Amino acid sequence: MQVLDKNRHDEWDRFVYNGSGTIFHTSWWHKAWNVDMDIHASLDDSGEIQSGMPVYISRFPGMPTALDLFGIRGLTKPPLTPINGPIFKMCPKPGRTSIYSHVKKEIIESLRSLPKLDFYDFHLWRFCSDLMPFMWNGFETQVLYTYLIKADSAKIWQSNMSKKARRFLKDARREAAREGCSDVITDAPLSEMDIPFRETMKVKKFEVAQYSRLPGWWDAVQSRNAGKSYLIKDREGKPICASIMVWDNRTAYSLIGGMAPALRKDSHINMLVFERMIQDALDMGLDFDFEGSSLMGVERFYRGWGGELKPCFRAIKVPSKAAYLGFKTHKYLTMHRKKGWISSGETEGI
Repeated sequence: MQVLDKNRHDEWDRFVYNGSGTIFHTSWWHKAWNVDMDIHASLDDSGEIQSGMPVYISRFPGMPTALDLFGIRGLTKPPLTPINGPIFKMCPKPGRTSIYSHVKKEIIESLRSLPKLDFYDFHLWRFCSDLMPFMWNGFETQVLYTYLIKADSAKIWQSNMSKKARRFLKDARREAAREGCSDVITDAPLSEMDIPFRETMKVKKFEVAQYSRLPGWWDAVQSRNAGKSYLIKDREGKPICASIMVWDNRTAYSLIGGMAPALRKDSHINMLVFERMIQDALDMGLDFDFEGSSLMGVERFYRGWGGELKPCFRAIKVPSKAAYLGFKTHKYLTMHRKKGWISSGETEGI
């Protein structure tokens, strides 16, 4: 593999869409966030791209900021980028053994191309499900999940929703009519969605500072016709619920959403936004990916829509001692140090 000349980044983006990649693997997506990145790519004898991945080096998201004093940097992702890692052309040879060996070879070559860093954090797409090359090279692996509504279920997808979800959707329509809310507005300016987004970030204790680059990113997404905004206003014209969906040539992704704090407890108005996003994605012939969540309440909300449960994988390697200590401390405080022994969660979707 080699660092691809920046003059060939448009060629890389075409490879992403024609191969096994997503919108999040493209060079333009990273440039929209104003980050410095390289494309590591392998070429055949004629110079045609065969495989590769975007390489963005920054601090570990969620790590204690005190670790910045150590200058810890590694491979990670820009904001609102749920997927990274290697992508490749499918094996030209038939046969299961040939296909599996081809995938392993491409992943190992991708890992071999990386510089020595303090950590490596891959969130792999569904097409990259062979974790063995990562495990052979000292990566810790995690299983994550998302829900997917397939494009071929466009006519029947609502029949898979839970009874409670269908009831809440009807309640949302009655609530919108009773409170004088607007219909779902599409292509609203980002400035009108800023309030619900930021209020939701505060409630969920997400970092707000990193979203200062949101306007530039959104301009780039819109210029490529790769995303749409969704907004509901109350009778006074105040934005109360907002969301953004982006897409590539296969899948549409629910990427960011927010609603007024006063509505969070009892309102189901945000279901109208999700219903519209799902339908728009299916109308374009795309799968709709909820982009998953490990938060119990959010997972339960996604589950109620009746999508297919799909595993996806994360592979992490932390060679730096300081980074490893910070990573393990963060993991202990956020994952293992829970109140009680086992949380039952809620087994029924919305």
